[in-house]
Amino acid sequence: MYPLEEVLTWEAEMDDSLRQERQILAAYQWMKMDLADRRAVLLQEDAIDVFALDQVDQAIVRVEKLILERNVIIGEKEQAVRNMYRQWRELLQNQQ
Repeated sequence: MYPLEEVLTWEAEMDDSLRQERQILAAYQWMKMDLADRRAVLLQEDAIDVFALDQVDQAIVRVEKLILERNVIIGEKEQAVRNMYRQWRELLQNQQ
């Protein structure tokens, strides 16, 4: 098992990393909403610009992939933190 100081440092770094990942995720979600708004505007025009609509659709798909990837990263990091706490809890219970 790792020394407590190293664990606390790792936890603080992981907390910072998760906060950053969530900020990135939020930015992607805002981008997706903005693209959806742009798509709606394009569809309301008298003459639909098929090329522009296709570009917006492709951008939405790319952003959705980025959102999924970011969710996986966040999930993995959250699981690592849960595993670390579980290991420490087990260690402390075994020492009692």
